[in-house]
This record gives sequence, C-alpha cells and structure tokens, in this order.
Amino acid sequence: MDIIGQLVDFLSQLSSDPVSYTIIFFIYCVLAAIILPFPVEIGLFFAPGVSIIIKALIVGAGKATGSVVVFYIGEKIESPVRRWSIRWRWFKWLVERMEWLVAKLRYIGLYLILSIPLMSDSVPLYLFALFNKEGKTLNVKWFAVTNFLAGVTRALIVYAVFDLLGIKLI
Repeated sequence: MDIIGQLVDFLSQLSSDPVSYTIIFFIYCVLAAIILPFPVEIGLFFAPGVSIIIKALIVGAGKATGSVVVFYIGEKIESPVRRWSIRWRWFKWLVERMEWLVAKLRYIGLYLILSIPLMSDSVPLYLFALFNKEGKTLNVKWFAVTNFLAGVTRALIVYAVFDLLGIKLI
C-alpha cells in the first residue's frame, strides 16, 4: 500500500477518538511543513466529531510550528549556499534572483502561496527561509504568524469549496 493510503487508513482509525485525532493531525501538519511532500487537506476529511474551526486551527498551529523549524534550518544553510554562489556564476545569479523574489513578496506573497489548497508547504517554506537575505528580510515571529494564518485560510477554503459542491467535511 502507498504512503497516502496508509495515512488515510491511520486517520480513519483515529476518527472516533477526537483527542488522538487532533494530536496526530497536528503532528502531521508540523511534518508536512518540514519534510512531508503531502498536502494537509487530507486530514480535514476525518473525525466528524471535530469541528472545521478546530481542524483549521490545528492546520494553522501545525504549519506555524513547522515553519519555525524550517526558518532556523534555512538560517543555518544560508552560509554554505552563499559560499557555493561564489564558486559558480550561474548559482550566484540564481541566489540573487531568489533573494529578490523573497524580498519582493515577503509575508503577503508567502501567505498567498501557502493559502493555495493542495500546495506542498515544504518547498515554498524552504525557499523563503533559505533566501531570507542574512535573516533581515523576514523574522521568525511573522514567518510563523503568516504560516498560521495561511493554514487556517487554506483549511477554510477547502471547507467552503466542498460545502459549495454539497460535500460535507464534518
């Protein structure tokens, strides 16, 4: 069985226990921000006893927590990336363009990107964390707040779309 199938089975088994479900769903949201290439929306379809507002807050809190980890990873990796950009001209060009993009988009751009349903969180988070020119473009507090708000927004967008289609998530 594939990993998404296993996740679906696992979440469906937890659906009857709201406490266990919320804990596991939070951990999943944290891991989705840090390393998992899977969108978090899958977790919105389980545990009918947990309201969509609680699920949206879990998504936001998990994404915010994971984003703090990613922010500090990006901070640590930035120095070696800068050294690579000295060696390779094409890489320097790429780093400069990515830094420009992060400086231009800042929190609003990050919010908009992370609010898109089914978007993998890891890639944009690492790009914004890594190309945060010497930690001066973005700070960790607002990075986390932006991720929290985007997570809540994303969950509510999914809920609204499914509600408009007549499909109930809860």
